[in-house]
Amino acid sequence: MNTKLVVNYLGQISIYYSFIFILPLISAHIYGEDLSAFIIPMVISMALGIVFYVSSRPESEYAKYKEGYAIVGLGWLITVLVGSIPYIYYGVGFIDAFFETMSGFTTTGATIFDRVENLPRSLLLWRSLTQWLGGMGIVVLFVAIFPALSKKGETLLQAEVPGLKIEKIRPRMRDTALRLYATYMILTVLEIVFLKLLGVSFFDAVNHTFTTLSTGGFSTHTESVAYFNSPAIEFIIFVFMVLGGSNFVLIYLLLTGKPKFLRDVEFRFYIFILILSGIILTAMNLSSYDLLESIRYSFFQVASIMTTTGYTTADFDAWGDSAKILILMLMFIGGSTGSTGGGIKVIRIYLLSLYSLNQILKSAEPRSVRLIKLNGEVVDWDILHNITAFFSLYVLIFVFSTFLVSLTGLDAISSISAVSATINNVGPGLGAVGATESYASLHPLAKVVLAFNMWIGRLELFTVLSLFIPSFWRERW
Repeated sequence: MNTKLVVNYLGQISIYYSFIFILPLISAHIYGEDLSAFIIPMVISMALGIVFYVSSRPESEYAKYKEGYAIVGLGWLITVLVGSIPYIYYGVGFIDAFFETMSGFTTTGATIFDRVENLPRSLLLWRSLTQWLGGMGIVVLFVAIFPALSKKGETLLQAEVPGLKIEKIRPRMRDTALRLYATYMILTVLEIVFLKLLGVSFFDAVNHTFTTLSTGGFSTHTESVAYFNSPAIEFIIFVFMVLGGSNFVLIYLLLTGKPKFLRDVEFRFYIFILILSGIILTAMNLSSYDLLESIRYSFFQVASIMTTTGYTTADFDAWGDSAKILILMLMFIGGSTGSTGGGIKVIRIYLLSLYSLNQILKSAEPRSVRLIKLNGEVVDWDILHNITAFFSLYVLIFVFSTFLVSLTGLDAISSISAVSATINNVGPGLGAVGATESYASLHPLAKVVLAFNMWIGRLELFTVLSLFIPSFWRERW
């Protein structure tokens, strides 16, 4: 392990991160709120970064994937710790502040605030901004903007961007990161404009755009998107949630006149699941709503949960048991590879299904040789083994975390859904953490377990878990 290189890069990330606080600082100035809430973390981040950077001049720039894992995994932890300071400044306890910030950067959307309207506007903006940054990835942003970090661009992006493998748009990874963020910016501006045209205030439009494209789900209203009670606003947010759950490389190619959406197997499977689930949920909810209302609420909730955004326009905790089970299943599927969505990812579900089917057929025809293909190309066995290991680990962590959370006194449904909603970066669950509830009443131990789940869920297990293996830090590996 090239430890000095890791510390040096963590220093650079901390220095760059300090400038992020400028936006909420401007907001605090405009609304006449306390500037110190953002000046303090800005100074701490800068000072920490300088200490790390100056004290660790690496003798070699050589880095493997494990250096990338260490930089991204620890970089996210430092980012969340420093990002908790504005909440602590306003009187929130450390564990709650850490939980809320982790929920923000991992785009989970689980909150400890019972009524967000009571928060200062600059803090609401900071909350939304953490989701916007975490959606595409904070390290991706720094790789795109700052040449110093771009030297290890591929290593860092591979550790941070969700999915099986990063699809390069350009030969240099920094150029790929720049184009992905440019696409993200274009969609951000478009959604703000559309929401403004529909009468949403500029503050609400900016905040909801930040948390829609990132599939985060924080709202400036306790009632979430239901506050607007507008089918037109819900439709715009629905469209951008679906885009947020799509592969941004495909969106970039579409914007540059080279559409590949319909030829991409994962995108077709993603849309198929969305539509099929929407139709099933609509049929299930006909006992509670008329047809149009059922379509409106069901399709919005399917998109919100499957893309792991977590917005609500209806209390799905009051729906039938079958509907709630479908919602839990969608939490695990999640968005596409290269999207801002969480969950296991559509591509892994697709390949895992083919692999399982292949194994069944192989038991019936032992001498047969069947290859699994994706977009016309044979999928490497290493990728299939990686997916199988990922899925097994995911299930084990889910079961163990649910057990730990239940030990704090939470009932079974609430424990299961709380872990589902956090490891998949969705936000609202069922029962005590349902669509109209918050995580405020949970035991501190449960909040720590769930915050850990958010962290490993967003960075897709291996990046974070490898940090806890002693041999990971040995020089010879």
